Amino acid sequence: MEEETQLPVEQPPEQEPVPETGRDGPSPGVPVPGAGEVGGFRFDRRVLAAIAVTALLLAGAGFFLLLAGDPGDGGGTPGPGPTARPDNAVLVAAADSRDPAASGAAYRCDGADDHVEIQRALEEAAVTGGTVLMLDGTFDCTEKLMPPMGTTLHGLGAGRTVLDIQGYYRPIELLQDQVTLREFSITGRGFILVRASRVLVENVTITTMQSGKVEANGAFFVYAKDSALREIEFRNCTAVDCGIHGFNVNGEGSPKETRDLRYIDCAAIRCGNADSNAVWTTGFDFHETNDLRGLTVLRCRAEDNWESGFHFEPGTHVTPRTESSDIRMEDCVSVENGRRNTKGYPYTDTFQSGYYVHRDAVLVNCSSADNRNAGFFVHEGSNVTFSGCTDDGSTYGWKVVKNSRDVTLRDCETKNNLEWGLWGAWTDGLVLESFVQRNVTGKDGYQSILGWYYGNDKFEKPVTNSRFVIAADGTLPAINEAGENNVYEVTRL
Repeated sequence: MEEETQLPVEQPPEQEPVPETGRDGPSPGVPVPGAGEVGGFRFDRRVLAAIAVTALLLAGAGFFLLLAGDPGDGGGTPGPGPTARPDNAVLVAAADSRDPAASGAAYRCDGADDHVEIQRALEEAAVTGGTVLMLDGTFDCTEKLMPPMGTTLHGLGAGRTVLDIQGYYRPIELLQDQVTLREFSITGRGFILVRASRVLVENVTITTMQSGKVEANGAFFVYAKDSALREIEFRNCTAVDCGIHGFNVNGEGSPKETRDLRYIDCAAIRCGNADSNAVWTTGFDFHETNDLRGLTVLRCRAEDNWESGFHFEPGTHVTPRTESSDIRMEDCVSVENGRRNTKGYPYTDTFQSGYYVHRDAVLVNCSSADNRNAGFFVHEGSNVTFSGCTDDGSTYGWKVVKNSRDVTLRDCETKNNLEWGLWGAWTDGLVLESFVQRNVTGKDGYQSILGWYYGNDKFEKPVTNSRFVIAADGTLPAINEAGENNVYEVTRL
């Protein structure tokens, strides 16, 4: 088979990690000008100052209204830049902080074991359900941070507030509900571990475990152990140059459910490398051994990751098979995944694809480009729809194989593929509606192929009860028209 076994790691003792087993398969301000004329009227300095202060207050109110908007629509997401400072926050200053507020901070760190001051501030803030504001600079941490229920851990922006976390299995661990993490970076060996519900992680960048020993599944790691986690959102979060999955969702025990997860404007870039022992590293791994019910992924990007960009396990590697429902991805981009991977053709024990999808999923206006294997790879899939999706330059545009059924491509296009635009085998009910193939190189005399699978009798089975409406350019036949009870409508561009 072509999927991995990714073992969840839950605060193990100091030892070598269990190997993963691959299977076949400056604060904002408003300057106050001197007296002058505006629109023919003359204002003195006091009037202009009052106008300026009012404008600043309105701008701040607008910012918080944006944050309080519908979390699922992605609208009004604040862009990069200075962050508004929360009122009545407990201030924590780094040893190297240059912020003027540092002199009045409730907690001043000395650059060693800074997690102690941060955790104390969180406990203080928990009394009122308030916020801890970490000022600029680097906080050196060697133990876990565990925010209490209802608290917010807030920085001044990714790159301005940095938590450098060292030590074996030292995450920011969310064990209590209603916690918000916002506006900072994590480096070293740190990661965020979510084991609670109603969580928001926003504007956080993580670079971690770049090589060698790896003890966590993901930089942003959601783990349901004997629990049902729900209403978890990652917004404007980035995992970059990590030796582990950028974003990972997993589960163990009973229940092991994740429900109503949202990923909005997030990115996973260059996750995984040859020096890391996490050999199956992907950008986004949403479905491992957890049951997944309700996932929304909007405008996310996966680029140059070791294995797949976006990844869902089919679930047959556990008993009983994992459950899934209501999965939607929209306006996502997945490019150049698998290019650095040392495994190559025939791709029988690797993924290296833009999207590796299985069941109960809808992908809308998602694009793939230059992925080493397939742009869109469906394995043991069912009830999957691609609408308005495109691939450009992957070896295969779409690969639908290994006991898949009821897969629909509607108004999709593939072009510049190194081999086939579509590769299907052992699939029933595959429907292509208005599928376009352009400049597909083709292989074995066809631009797309059905039925063949490396000569492996276990998987080399026909495509049946399917319909193909294809428009193609070039001189090679668009498809080999093999299988049983299929309908073909092919036109030339």
